[in-house]
Parts: sequence; C-alpha cells; structure tokens
Amino acid sequence: MEPKVLELSLPPEWDSVRAGWGACHGLLEGAGLAEDETDALSMVAQELLENAVKYGGDGSEAIRLSLRVEAAGVTVEVRSRVPADGAHLATLGGAVERLRACPDPYQAWVERLQRVAGRPEGQGGSELGLARIAYEGRCALDYRVDAGVLAVSAVYKREDDRRGVK
Repeated sequence: MEPKVLELSLPPEWDSVRAGWGACHGLLEGAGLAEDETDALSMVAQELLENAVKYGGDGSEAIRLSLRVEAAGVTVEVRSRVPADGAHLATLGGAVERLRACPDPYQAWVERLQRVAGRPEGQGGSELGLARIAYEGRCALDYRVDAGVLAVSAVYKREDDRRGVK
C-alpha cells in the first residue's frame, strides 16, 4: 500500500477543529479504512486539535496537522507552539506516562471519568481527551518539544498488525 498523507496548516481557532476532522475523515475513508476506524481516528485528530487550540501559544502561529496512513497503521500528529512557561507540558507528560503505564486503556478511561465526576464543575485539565484517544482510538500516545513547538502523536496499528499477521 502506498502511504496516503495529509498535511494541513490551520489557524489556532475552534473552527479549525471541525475542518481538520472533515479532512482526516475524507482521507481515511478514501484510504479504505473501515467505518469504525475512520470515525475513531478522525476523533483522535479532533482531540489533538482541540488540545492545541486550548493549550497552544499566543494564537499567532498556525497549528500543523499531519495524518499518515500506511498498511501497518495510521499516525496522527499535531504540532503547535507552546506557551513560554511550559506549565501544560508537565501535565501532558504526566498524562502520557500514566496512559503508557496502564495496561488497559478502558481502565484509564474509567479512572479519568471518575476523577472528573468528583471535581467541581469548570475545573480544567481533565485529560479525558488523551484517555479517549488511547481507549476509543486504540492509539499509543507520544510527544516531543523542539524549539518551543509541541508535537503530540497518536499511533494506531491496524488490526492484522496487532495480531502479528502481516
């Protein structure tokens, strides 16, 4: 299978989330992914874009969305400028590490839901989006920071690849 790639540069605003979802859904559908995979991976892109809009820098630089579909799987990556104080990075790093350490993404999702349900309304930083990516999107999360730009990636392995079938 020849890789299918989508690269978008989007303004850091909420309308970009919808535009990104639509573009991803179209590429995934065109690449022949099953409907449930297409919907789940479009949601992954949406969650990553929402985080970039919500926690990104000063709003002056575009958000970069990259989607790569290959025979073995799909990678969604969102890159955005991060604020100079970097407070969000510590929270993100902790969330990603907790999700990596949890052997059951469903368990991580339920734990996040329980924590959010027990907090006063309006408190931010629920980490529900990241847990949703791991559970519903069946993706492994990673991140890196280079020169003030945060890249968060979600990697999905196709079903045949997860069972060791090539």
